[in-house]
Amino acid sequence: MNFRKYIPIFLLIIQLTSCGKTIRLADEDFKWIPYKGTETLVFSSTIGDTDTIYLSGSDRQTVPSDPLDVFPTELEHYTIAARHSDPAPSDGSQHYINSIFLELSASEDKSPYLTINHLGKDAWFYGGDFMELKDLDTLQLVSLVTKLKTYHDIVLLYPESYEYSGRSDFITRIYWSKSEGIIRYDKKDSIYWELTRKYSP
Repeated sequence: MNFRKYIPIFLLIIQLTSCGKTIRLADEDFKWIPYKGTETLVFSSTIGDTDTIYLSGSDRQTVPSDPLDVFPTELEHYTIAARHSDPAPSDGSQHYINSIFLELSASEDKSPYLTINHLGKDAWFYGGDFMELKDLDTLQLVSLVTKLKTYHDIVLLYPESYEYSGRSDFITRIYWSKSEGIIRYDKKDSIYWELTRKYSP
């Protein structure tokens, strides 16, 4: 019996049985996500200004790792949307826009990563992309005393690039609490915004 003519069939069977793989996020991957997706976050600045971010819901979906693959791996993504101030309005007046606030993503090597897209009034975090959870776990926790409360689970997040550091909206550092999320974000000239109220409708 000639088995060689069956090799292509065996290869096809192997390929078909291995296709359609889906990598999902585990419960433990959400330890860096302290939001439900319905919160309202009120920040006050050291120059007496106030800004509010409205989290507007969460979503879970799977996305192909490479749409051009014949049988791409499906990766699960969890997102939280927000309604927030436009950091750079074209007409100079304050108004609100909608975007993704954060995203937690599975990856093919099973090392999930977090993306933070923080935008606010004259404030833009040019960074926070593809931060692997295993790397976040190695960051030193620091304490921070605010007018609202004292936190002991803060990590400091910095921009990936300082290419836009000359802009007025450039955020130099974010204070991220594992239990509460964004607590404070610093800008240039010693100006910073601090969380003064957090509530759900």
